[in-house]
Amino acid sequence: MKLTFERGGELTISFNGLAPETERCIKEALPLESDLKHSRYSGREVCFGFETNKPAPKENSKSTVEKGNVVYWRDWDATVEKSGSGSIGTEVIGLYYGHEVVQFQGNNLFANVFGQVDKNQDAMLEEIGIRIWQKGFERVRAELIEE
Repeated sequence: MKLTFERGGELTISFNGLAPETERCIKEALPLESDLKHSRYSGREVCFGFETNKPAPKENSKSTVEKGNVVYWRDWDATVEKSGSGSIGTEVIGLYYGHEVVQFQGNNLFANVFGQVDKNQDAMLEEIGIRIWQKGFERVRAELIEE
């Protein structure tokens, strides 16, 4: 998968095969565009909302993630009406630019770790994360690329 950012930069994400239903749901939703936001409450994470036809189940869910991990999260316990806007709260793809605990308001959350930003792009990932934290959201385009 490739992410292209409005203010510059691209990241390549490799699917890890540990969350096959999540991977399938995401691939079916691509290509897509959304607003990339910073998740300050969850540490060094940027994320964007999107919607699938059928949300993914919990699989390979973790509450501790590593730099470069790419996760899928939704409120597993709530029934969320789809807004059509891809807003945060529906389904989310998150990218971590540091080792973190996935949390909200001090409570640990669990997210499906389905991919990894290519290691040679760690500096770009961190640059994008800090840029979003300092300057606010920006548009991101996610698309499937040939493997």
